[in-house]
Parts: sequence; structure tokens; C-alpha cells
Amino acid sequence: MSRPRWIALAALLAVAITVVFIRLVQAGEPAPYRAGPQAGAPAPAAAQPAKPIPAAPRSAAAHPSTPRPNAARPAAGHLTARQIMVMDGITAAFEHGRAVPQYAAIENLHDGCGYTAGWIGFCTATGDMLDLVKRYNTVRPGNALTKYTERLRGLSDAESDRVESLGGGFAGDWRRAAGDPVFRQAQLDIGHDIYLTPAIDVANREGITTRLGVEHLFDTALQNGPSVGDCAGMPQTVRRTDQVMGGSPATGISERKWLAAYNQIRTRQLTRPCEPGREADWPDSVDRVAALSELVRAGNWNLDPPVRLGSDVRLTITLPADR
Repeated sequence: MSRPRWIALAALLAVAITVVFIRLVQAGEPAPYRAGPQAGAPAPAAAQPAKPIPAAPRSAAAHPSTPRPNAARPAAGHLTARQIMVMDGITAAFEHGRAVPQYAAIENLHDGCGYTAGWIGFCTATGDMLDLVKRYNTVRPGNALTKYTERLRGLSDAESDRVESLGGGFAGDWRRAAGDPVFRQAQLDIGHDIYLTPAIDVANREGITTRLGVEHLFDTALQNGPSVGDCAGMPQTVRRTDQVMGGSPATGISERKWLAAYNQIRTRQLTRPCEPGREADWPDSVDRVAALSELVRAGNWNLDPPVRLGSDVRLTITLPADR
């Protein structure tokens, strides 16, 4: 055999041996995972999932109904019309001892609010009644309450509980307006705008995902105020709870435990009023906190009706037909 031909055959044999060796090595490796990045390789920024919130403490496992934080926490603002109706019914129970909103209610309780009226207890001294009447004027011009707008503005600006300037016909005109479905809807809209919307915003920030948790914040905003400047209002109660618990559900605290601390703090604030003139009515209202605490223990996190309110409230909220 000539030298060039021998060299060519040797080269072909070397190539064949190399191919066989490579295939033998590959046969012993696992097939690559082609649905995502290779092991050890960082995922592309656009494909990274939202950072999961740490799981609740193990002790929460004793309560199967306790919501547990995870990567797909729902936003608290996703309230259904059914859930909002139940929340409105709970407000009616706390404010008026009835299972449906009392739009025509009006009374001077001599508690610093002036007239307290309607579904949530709109006050002549705090400005929310003025907001309501202004909204009603927009959707129903020339209504029975229009003539009181400027007088309500004066009471709100002065934060005055004096109601003499409204005259003797105001209460009757309020009840007359309450027969108008447009006025009833305006009451609901203003109440939700002033008190429920801030509660939802805080719930989302704090990592509160249950409808019952939102109800706690909503009720505090209604009774004690939605603003940071309210000494026992919803923002201050949330802040104090975060301090006591060392965090919030957004940082991994069990929502059940956080709400238990929240209710303890709120009860203490009600029994020791920081707001002048509330020494009588706030301590008498601790039953509403006790009723919410019982709903936590019952595990009705979605406020599914029937919602049975215990303590001294003793009412059951279904789905009211009369809004």
C-alpha cells in the first residue's frame, strides 16, 4: 500500500472513532430541558415570576381555613357585588341594629357629630354629609336637600355639631329624600368612596387578601376615620398593629394572627378614647369588634352569606333585596 493511501485510511479511522466516542458520552447524559433555561442559568428578566411572599408560620396549619400567603395572592380590591352588599349589611347592623341599610335614619346623638344620618351615619360636623348632598345635587338637581348645601358647608368648615342653623325641617326633608333610589345609591357611593376605597388601598399594601380582612379596615375607617390624622382611625390602627407584630401579612405574618392583634388594639382604643367627646359612645361600641373577631374564629374569610354576627349584635346578614 502506498504511503498517501495509508495516511488517508488512518485519518478516516480516527474520525470514526471520535464520532463513536462522542455518541457514547452523550448517551450517558440526561436530555436537556428545553421548556426553560438550562440548569444553573438565570431566567430572563421578563420570565421571572413575582417574588413569593413567605409562607405563614407553621402554627397556622392548625386552622385549615386560615389564608396562607403565596406567589399568587389575590388583590383585596376584587370585591364582588355580593360581598359588598354583605359588607353594607354588616355596617347597617353595627350602626342601626338592622340587617339592611337604613337610608332614612337621622338623629342628633349629642356625641359631637351633629346630625348622624343615613346608612353609615353621615355627620353634619365632619363633612361626609356635605359630600353626600353635593353628590345628590349633581345627579338630582333641585332635590329636597339642595337648600341646605351652604349651611352644611358652614357646619363642616367649622366642625360644628350645632344643628340649629339647619332649621326644624331638615330631618323631615332627609327622610323624604331617602325615598328616592337615586339618593340611596348616592349614600352607598359616597360611603364606599370615602371609607371602602381607602380600606382596599391599605389592604393591598399590607397584604390582606381576605374580604373579612377588608371589612375590619372598612369598619374602622367608618367609625374612627380613614385618615392618618385620625388618632384612632384605620391608618393609625394598622401602623400600631404592624409595630406590635413586627410586620404585616405582606411580609409573611399570618393574616389570622395579624387581625387578632388589630382587634386587640382597636378595642383598647375604643375603651380609652383619644378623641374628645367620645368617652361614652366609643366604649359602648366594642361589640362590633367582638363580632368581627367571632367571624375570624368562624373562618368566614369570604363573607359568604349567611353571615352571623355574634356578641351583642346578634343579627344574620343575608343578601338584602331592598338596597
